[in-house]
Amino acid sequence: MKIFERLPAGVPLTLDDVVQSEIKIIKAIKHSSLREWLTVIGCHHTDSYRHCLFVTGFAVAFAQHLGMREDDQRRLTRAALLHDVGKAFVPVAILDKKGALTEEELAVVRKHPQRGYDALAAQGGFPPEMLDVVLHHHELLDGSGYPHGLRADQISDIVRLTTIVDIYAALVEKRAYRVPFTHSKAFAVMEGMGEKLDQQLLQVFRPVAFGCY
Repeated sequence: MKIFERLPAGVPLTLDDVVQSEIKIIKAIKHSSLREWLTVIGCHHTDSYRHCLFVTGFAVAFAQHLGMREDDQRRLTRAALLHDVGKAFVPVAILDKKGALTEEELAVVRKHPQRGYDALAAQGGFPPEMLDVVLHHHELLDGSGYPHGLRADQISDIVRLTTIVDIYAALVEKRAYRVPFTHSKAFAVMEGMGEKLDQQLLQVFRPVAFGCY
């Protein structure tokens, strides 16, 4: 609520807010399952909330699958939770539009990484790796992403990982303009993206992606 309702209204978002959420999410997935998490979150009526929590669920499960230390799991969870914070500044009419976006609407949506970064950086107190994910989660390894057109060696590991779970979550979620992809189709689409994604990391993600169904 603080991300998507209060922040645009000028109510500060603090790192402690994120930490409290992160602790609950890690426990929920550790003690139940990713499948149960996705089932519950999938019932949420607002796309932006649902996507944010889908991505975080996949990120937590991926971190646990990789055997990350608890501190690293928490860093990734916090980054995933806030990755789309900039969408809080995008009109809901655009985010929930049933048809294809116009060029003008697409341009507005593509500003969300910078808007989110600017908002958190102005408030202060957020770690550099979290701001990195917020600003760069739409960058692609071949330089075709946005907002800065970064290439492979310029993109950090935490961003590469978040980008994979972000794209996968977007494909398997129900959206106003399409039905969700099956897990096999979503994974095939991402494999077809070739050098845009870290394909080695994507294959490591496979058991997480397929194991949640």
